[in-house]
Amino acid sequence: MELTCDECGAELLSDNCESCKNPVPLWAKFCPHCGQKMAKARAKSEAKAKRRLCSDESCIGIIGPDGVCTDCGKRPLS
Repeated sequence: MELTCDECGAELLSDNCESCKNPVPLWAKFCPHCGQKMAKARAKSEAKAKRRLCSDESCIGIIGPDGVCTDCGKRPLS
């Protein structure tokens, strides 16, 4: 079963709950069906918090592992 956005109908990235096996959005911290804490969402949230945003104010990219912005290709300002 896939999850879709109630507003626009777009498919949401999801994974199955380890406890009840129902689909849960990847960003969810808890399963909306059974309340199980979602370990994968917590790990993704921690990784997202550690990312470095591009220093170009007009860019929405992040600094990749090679030290270059994934969107505009610039190196961050010191």
